[in-house]
Amino acid sequence: MAADLDALDVKILTHLLRDGRAPAQQVADSIGLSRPAVADRIARLERDGVIRGHTVVVEPSALGHFVTAFIAARGQTLDARRKKAFDVILQSDEIVEAHTVAGDDCFLIKVRTDSIQSLNTLVSKLTAPPLSLSTRTTIVMQTHCEKVGGITLGER
Repeated sequence: MAADLDALDVKILTHLLRDGRAPAQQVADSIGLSRPAVADRIARLERDGVIRGHTVVVEPSALGHFVTAFIAARGQTLDARRKKAFDVILQSDEIVEAHTVAGDDCFLIKVRTDSIQSLNTLVSKLTAPPLSLSTRTTIVMQTHCEKVGGITLGER
């Protein structure tokens, strides 16, 4: 369900998407509202689940994660035992995103590892019992655009 956002909410969100650490006064100055009004709106957006959190974006290579890849995986429906094994793998710091998808595959998993060897180890965990998933891995050669939060508001 889409949230009921007015033009000022969109302006606040657009500002915060560009700089999530911006103080309420800076956001207020940029959109022409008072600091308390902006702070109240931000609090409401958080309560309503529109703002899901605040985060720091770290350059992956600074943490030694030089390999980015997408793993498409498919297999049998996850029963309780397989689901538990899958959930354990998802807890890995190397897993950045995991999605259930429509189409030929069941899952699309974005990973960041320190090496091809680490990537192979991760893929082996997905293909080994009890999961026994079939996988297809695509290694990223160059990232041209990566939008944290996944969306851009405002001008199209």
